[in-house]
Amino acid sequence: MSIEQPLRSTYKDDEISLIDLAKILIHRRWWFVITFVVVVLASGGWVLLQSGKTPIQESLYQYTTQLAVGYKTPSHLIEPLPSIIEQLNGAIIPKVIQQNEQFDSLTAKASYADNSNIVTVITESGKNKVITDFHEALTTPIVERHESLQQSLNHQLSSIFQGRQITQLIPSEVVALAVETEQPTEAKQGVNSKLIVVLGIMLGGLAGIVMAFLAEFVFRVRESLTAEKEA
Repeated sequence: MSIEQPLRSTYKDDEISLIDLAKILIHRRWWFVITFVVVVLASGGWVLLQSGKTPIQESLYQYTTQLAVGYKTPSHLIEPLPSIIEQLNGAIIPKVIQQNEQFDSLTAKASYADNSNIVTVITESGKNKVITDFHEALTTPIVERHESLQQSLNHQLSSIFQGRQITQLIPSEVVALAVETEQPTEAKQGVNSKLIVVLGIMLGGLAGIVMAFLAEFVFRVRESLTAEKEA
């Protein structure tokens, strides 16, 4: 009866130790160094190119004009606010822009707050000196028309209440004209130079290791083919 011999491990001869790997890296160090330098320089060059393309972001400003609408009685406005907003947005603003070339690049939006007599006109733009003239051109027709309506109303009241004191009507007026406030703008996402360089270094190290082992592999394959030919 024969005693079975313990099976010998057949894969130990194929194992590669860390020392062997280190020897390969040392032996093929120039492949590692050259690949590392090329990748790092490429990442640095890409960062420089991208940073040169980043445009300068212009600050955005909001220009606000407030028109206080007058009263024809202590509790009634000379004209309803929704009607004024409709005239501004639908007719006056487009007309003023169309008739004045200097306002071609501008736009405006009118709105009002509930339970108030304030109409607000807002323009968002970069620095622009003509916005004051622009807002004045928008509000002047409203103010002039209200003055005309109040004068007509005063004449009517005078004829009705002859010899009696008439309550002074409150006129419409611009209480704030193109007040400038800088708007917070989202920072334009640019190139994170430090992050790209760090990634380039990491990628360069990894690529250098791969190239070193690839060079060793190619060398050993060629060496094996040469030995086979000689045999």
